[in-house]
Amino acid sequence: MGIDLTASPRRASSICILSARLVAVFYEAWLDEEIAGLARASAPACVAIDAPLSYPSGAWGRGYRLCDREVRRLGIGIFPVSLPSMRLLAERGVRLAALLREMGFEVIETFPSGAQRVLGIWRRGQRRAVSITSGLRRLGLKLPHSLSLDMVDAATCAYVALLHHRGRCIALGDQSEGLLYLPAKSTRLSAPRRSSYRSRRSSIVSRSS
Repeated sequence: MGIDLTASPRRASSICILSARLVAVFYEAWLDEEIAGLARASAPACVAIDAPLSYPSGAWGRGYRLCDREVRRLGIGIFPVSLPSMRLLAERGVRLAALLREMGFEVIETFPSGAQRVLGIWRRGQRRAVSITSGLRRLGLKLPHSLSLDMVDAATCAYVALLHHRGRCIALGDQSEGLLYLPAKSTRLSAPRRSSYRSRRSSIVSRSS
């Protein structure tokens, strides 16, 4: 399950439920309780959210967590949590993640534009839903036509959730501060300084994500 979360429930969040056969179904939800209801009905093996799910400890610069710094070291731009809009998004993300975890779901943070870069389906320049949709289809996702960029990001989150469940993601950051997950494919891990990149592997057979 992938969630392209909005900072305010006054705007709809895009949700993608991705089956083990990579068939994507999309929903819109406004309230956290609606999102939780979709999770309860679909019983995903993992939920990946496009939002900060933790706050900076202050050890890595103003508004940045270690995972944010490590994303930037991969050449991928990411906004600091200190921005007002990102702070609001983080507050909602932390609440939603806590709610879903209380329900028994595994919840991870991801960054869809970063995942798209790692997967080679978006490089630089303007992000276009059509071209990213084509890239996701090349990866095997079965998607409907005419997707918005929010829907494409939700599908990317769902794909990251599936990859994580199959042990094919890396975790960036520090466990005590918060981890961010990206696909392991084509990612350079040879940072010249101390790094907390790590692999997460699972032998659990995948359900839906």
